[in-house]
Amino acid sequence: MFSQDEIDALISCSKGISEAPKREMRLDGAHLRNTAKLIALDNTKGEFIVFMRQSEDFPENFSIGLSYSPCDGRETIKLLRCNGKHGDYNGSFDQDHPHFDFHIHQASEKAIEAGYLPEKFATKTTEYASFEEAIQCFVKAINLNARDAEKYFPPNSQLIFSFVQ
Repeated sequence: MFSQDEIDALISCSKGISEAPKREMRLDGAHLRNTAKLIALDNTKGEFIVFMRQSEDFPENFSIGLSYSPCDGRETIKLLRCNGKHGDYNGSFDQDHPHFDFHIHQASEKAIEAGYLPEKFATKTTEYASFEEAIQCFVKAINLNARDAEKYFPPNSQLIFSFVQ
């Protein structure tokens, strides 16, 4: 189990790239996908994974997330997801539900204690209105060091990451 203080510390600790994302998103089924591995730049042990997914047909339907695999035997936890619009949720067509708009899922101790996925709950956001803007919001939220953020996730990257692998 992860406490809320631990979840918050894992999201906010300074991180650097240990395995860079591919230069371009790869098509897998109906989605473009990419991943990167991160390490904490403090004494936090474990591995962080950034995952990026975007619908090929509906670019406003995307997810950019951070998961953490601890070294202490606990299961991997999804800490944060910046998502685009993807409409229905569990068969519901409630337009007030966050999934009808840009939204952020963040892990919570409350969700874990209730038996839900840690990142079950979502809130609407106006921090971004596209995949490219969500990436910029995400790298700030997870405290990716400035050098790696600029190198691997430059503003206006438009799905092509500007670096040489």
